[in-house]
Amino acid sequence: MPVSIPRLGAAGVAVGVLSGLLGIGGGVVLVPLLVLLMGMAQKRAQATSLAAITLTAVAGAASYGVAGDVVLVPALVVAAGGIIGTLVGAELVHRMSERTLRIVFAAVMVVVAVRMALAPPVEGAGELAHLDPPVLAGYVGAGLLMGLLSALVGIGGGVVMVPLLVLGFGFSPHEAQGTSLAIMVPVSLMGAWRHARRGYTDWHAGLVLGLGGVLGAPLGALLAQAAPEVWLQRLFAVLLVYSAVQLVLKARKS
Repeated sequence: MPVSIPRLGAAGVAVGVLSGLLGIGGGVVLVPLLVLLMGMAQKRAQATSLAAITLTAVAGAASYGVAGDVVLVPALVVAAGGIIGTLVGAELVHRMSERTLRIVFAAVMVVVAVRMALAPPVEGAGELAHLDPPVLAGYVGAGLLMGLLSALVGIGGGVVMVPLLVLGFGFSPHEAQGTSLAIMVPVSLMGAWRHARRGYTDWHAGLVLGLGGVLGAPLGALLAQAAPEVWLQRLFAVLLVYSAVQLVLKARKS
């Protein structure tokens, strides 16, 4: 069922505001929005979410790159692992039923909600790790996990990648966020392309959603400066759990 451009644009702006407000990727919000409010099938929603995330990640990574907060060599190594993980995740999606995939996505939402509600802010862990073979292998492994998660549930993967880069590899929070966004560009694009080969990706809807997200994110960042971050995260965690419950109920009915 086609969704109107104004509704898609409004959804994109709303997701962009939430992303800027809470510092999260848009997929964890966008997928349930497309499924629950716009009636998209789960696989189509997740694939289209990756197309939208690609565009918003380009804008975000460019902003961080200008500020010098994208660490290029680790980004390239992680992205290489991420592309391989994406191929695996896309194949798993094709083999899973809509019902199972919806339940998996709901479980990921609950995990994200718990982390946002209970985990303390991630602080810097010191100097960047030297690029010796074990560290390079760690980057590839982190990329595999990010790519698998991205293709499997249609989210950017920053919720996993940012803490990993800070706590495991000594990135500052800003470097982790900027580098994570840079990695999302090829990983999300590869995921959207692989899903498109199965007929899941709606490129037109993804473009409109992505442009809306680019417009909404700066507004969310401005609002974040005037709002208490801890309570915002807890409120959003409640919203995620509620959405997860609705997805599970929808899966059971189907």
